Amino acid sequence: MTNLKKITKILKALSDEGRIRIIALLNKRNNLCVGEITRIIGLSQPTISSHLKKLQDAEIITHSKDGLWINYNLDENVEEQVKKFLSLIIQVLDEDESIRSDVSRSDKIDEI
Repeated sequence: MTNLKKITKILKALSDEGRIRIIALLNKRNNLCVGEITRIIGLSQPTISSHLKKLQDAEIITHSKDGLWINYNLDENVEEQVKKFLSLIIQVLDEDESIRSDVSRSDKIDEI
């Protein structure tokens, strides 16, 4: 895939507030399943699943199976330039109240 096509696919994947919130959340917390992401972000399970699929198709996140659970993480093997781009977005949004609330709720998810 050419760089232009790849960047376009990544930008399309990031063109939704919910997907950006998922990326920021996975940057702070590893191995989250759909149910946990749903509880943290507050969107429906089908919506979260759809967002995760788009992020996977753009090769931004990966998943791994843990018994019955499928856990999601940022893709550690993403190209360095893409990693820097995502880092910049996350850094810019670090002080956003929605992102901070998501991270705060994720800290409490183990207590549920």
